[in-house]
Amino acid sequence: MGELQLSLVYALHKLGLYSVLDRYRDHARLATISKRLSFSQFGEDLFLRSYFGERQGLYIEVGGNHPFTLSNTYLLYRMGWKGLVVEPIQKLYAKHRRLRPRDIQINAAVSDETGDLTFYEMIPSVLSTCDPKEVRDMLSSGAARLLHEYSVPTTTVAELYRTHLAPRPVSLLSVDTEGHDMAVLRGVDWGVMHPEIVICEANDDGKGQEIRQFLAGHGYRCLKILGCNLVFTNVGHGK
Repeated sequence: MGELQLSLVYALHKLGLYSVLDRYRDHARLATISKRLSFSQFGEDLFLRSYFGERQGLYIEVGGNHPFTLSNTYLLYRMGWKGLVVEPIQKLYAKHRRLRPRDIQINAAVSDETGDLTFYEMIPSVLSTCDPKEVRDMLSSGAARLLHEYSVPTTTVAELYRTHLAPRPVSLLSVDTEGHDMAVLRGVDWGVMHPEIVICEANDDGKGQEIRQFLAGHGYRCLKILGCNLVFTNVGHGK
């Protein structure tokens, strides 16, 4: 978004008009959704469809944001998959519950321990994060505007899996939390849950290297880079 568009969206939020326009936009998109081949930002869902083929599976998506716009899992959902989606923004969580009823929806943030964290809801919402450094960088560069700042409960992937999905195998873990991704990965019990594919955002080389090293220590290798997302495969699956 440009500065003018950010200011306009911010003003619409403050006037209470954005939600009305947003519902209309979702309705218009749903009317043509059957014609779309991909829903993710960089073709991640097309890669997943090619990799898994006709197999069905379970996913965990941390940082779901919108149910189908820029979604790594919506194409899989349309193919019959289901899973667990975590989204801290209440209105987006409500959209997931309405538009993706097969999924388990969790309104929280994910980290390496349970508790509470300050959450920064940004415009655009896809840049919302728990990482204050990311917020400072986005504000200074003009890439986003801060809409709200509030406390959210946190949980871990290990706890989510144990409570909602165990002992079923998870085929895909998708993480998109704008700078908080390593904390999410540290909160996985890799001895209990070992997804076949992990997709994780890395917006700079330093974070990418940290994620690569961490996942390599748990038996994963980087299979593909799609935009800012790193795609890892569990070498134990032999694929």
